[in-house]
Amino acid sequence: MSFTSQFRKRLSALEEREPQTFPEHLFPREYSRAAVLLLFWPGPDDAVELVLTKRTETVSSHRGQVSFPGGVFHAGDGDLAATALRETQEELGIDPDVVTIMGRLDDAWSIAGHHVIPYVGWTRKAPEMQANSHEVAEVIVADVRVLLRPEVNTIHTVDFLDKPRTTLAFDWDGGYVWGLTADMLREFLNWLNDEPCDRFERRLKKMDDLPGMQSR
Repeated sequence: MSFTSQFRKRLSALEEREPQTFPEHLFPREYSRAAVLLLFWPGPDDAVELVLTKRTETVSSHRGQVSFPGGVFHAGDGDLAATALRETQEELGIDPDVVTIMGRLDDAWSIAGHHVIPYVGWTRKAPEMQANSHEVAEVIVADVRVLLRPEVNTIHTVDFLDKPRTTLAFDWDGGYVWGLTADMLREFLNWLNDEPCDRFERRLKKMDDLPGMQSR
């Protein structure tokens, strides 16, 4: 069976997966609901491709970082899946009608003040994209087979609340991603390979470091 066929077969089972979720009361009041989209499609030579964006230096949070398209829930969104699709259209010009939401991953959180829900989408072919220059400095298309190689896994160190912290990272020819995006990507790849994953437990444990958590 080809890699693309194996990927699609596995992806079709995602809707049956029961995601792990955070109770809303765990978050400080100022935290908002947000959603991101891990969007895949079949590429050349039996590849499966994934889109990421490098954020501009003028956006409100995570400036210059590589991330999945996404953003904060708006009152007009029907649900958080709609938020992920709307934000993907706003950032990359991808028509929501060409995207099939296959399911979702476990809850996550961002130090920028968001309770993040990651959704997984599929398009039958590479979508037409027109990046929003105000939000997207670069569009990065990654081959999932490359991301699955052990040698692309690394560690990134960042200062958080004046302390050095290490996060997962992926470093490959054509891209570098770390932090929350790498964490969600690792969760997905572990699920894809039917491997154990402790990312949710780690996110839950690290919630004690959330700004405002100790004062709740």
